[in-house]
Amino acid sequence: MFKIRFLLEVVLFLAKGIFEVFRSVRNVDELEERVQRLVQQAGGKMLEEALAHIDLELSGKRDPALKNVGQRSRTLVTSFGEITVKRRLYRNQKTGAYRFLLDEALGIPERQRVTPRMTRMILELGTEMPFRRAARVMGFLVPGIHWMTVWSKVQDAGEKAARDAEALREAVFEDGVVPEGGKEVRELSIEADGVVIPLQRSPKAFGEIKLFIGYEGREQKTRKLVNRYTVATARGSRVAWEDTGAAFGHKWDLSRVERIRIGGDGAEWIKQGLEMFPGATYHLDPFHLRRRLTEALSYSSNVYETVTEGLAELNQDAVVSALDQAIRVNRGARRNGIMRLKEYLLANWQGIAALPEGDRLGAIEGQVRHTIARRTKRIGARWSPAGAERMGRLLAVRANDELDRYVVHSEPRFDLLKKAVGAEAIQLPKRFGKDPEAWLQANVPALEGPHAGKHWVKHIVREISSPRWSTV
Repeated sequence: MFKIRFLLEVVLFLAKGIFEVFRSVRNVDELEERVQRLVQQAGGKMLEEALAHIDLELSGKRDPALKNVGQRSRTLVTSFGEITVKRRLYRNQKTGAYRFLLDEALGIPERQRVTPRMTRMILELGTEMPFRRAARVMGFLVPGIHWMTVWSKVQDAGEKAARDAEALREAVFEDGVVPEGGKEVRELSIEADGVVIPLQRSPKAFGEIKLFIGYEGREQKTRKLVNRYTVATARGSRVAWEDTGAAFGHKWDLSRVERIRIGGDGAEWIKQGLEMFPGATYHLDPFHLRRRLTEALSYSSNVYETVTEGLAELNQDAVVSALDQAIRVNRGARRNGIMRLKEYLLANWQGIAALPEGDRLGAIEGQVRHTIARRTKRIGARWSPAGAERMGRLLAVRANDELDRYVVHSEPRFDLLKKAVGAEAIQLPKRFGKDPEAWLQANVPALEGPHAGKHWVKHIVREISSPRWSTV
């Protein structure tokens, strides 16, 4: 596939480049970076040459109905950096359709500048850190990645994830399509919580991304959630629950579930899930319960212990009596806080009493922190309503390990690629004969020319041109 003269050019390019690096380098970091760039450029040159060869081979084996109408160039951002690919454009004389056989063989759609592998890397980093920082990190590997490229790819993927979720919701709740369902389980736990985020380009100062998780239980030893599935959206509570119901209906066969438990922090929009899943029971998240108790009663260990003992025994009268006594003896902000705690406990008493202590829910707070808040709540971050929706959707996709669904690519034709590559890695000229050293001496002028005394010729090219290398 590769001509030996081209391979020598690449090796010479690397040898001379590394030689020049050592002559001008100032520190080890610069040395490593510049050599890395040289290796990437060499790899890019070889990839361009290989693709040109494959395109030529595909041309010779094409359908006779395809007429070659010339070459077109496209730039691809790859792990080697930017490469320029020249490939032949064909017109089907029967249908009038235009095709790039090389693009089809590689599975890279038209007008797709970033390769699928690089897109996957962008989505991973873009959902982990701010776009500018993601571009800077990628710059250590591949030069020239602009933060707007990261932003654009993340927005495109998030928009597609939002469209997919909306199509699924409409099919179930507007068109009446019953989800086929997936795995059959007896019990299903669902927890929900929201993350408040600052907004821009919106009449509201703040918005909320709602996070839902469904899981089948916990592992005995590690307490890890079993088959967790995540949904996130910045839309209203009714639509959010419909999104969740449609997604979970495809994940699990809900008609076979005997028991559904819904957990949350007491917010009314979370309790709306009881309407989505008839027969489900609501349970107050112990994390938020403990936080409310601590905020209101941390001033007195005696009052705190009395209230928590009443909660443990599910003795509502004892809890109310202790809180009323605390309200009478306190004033100002502390008194108001205790009154709010009393209202909160009474409004969520059924959720507190629903399960025994050892079986209560409480996974959502950690999921919120790791899935949503870590990316959206950084200092100075502000989100447009559309951007919050896209990012929320994509963060849920990432939590479900489904990012590959949003890396745009076509199905490659490896059968065509294998045939076009050929059987030999290196094409030797016919006149190479049985004496490769003689051929190289005659056809590599650097060995005998004015540069023959330079280090990169004496120690690199002469070594390459020896029979030991040539006959391997």
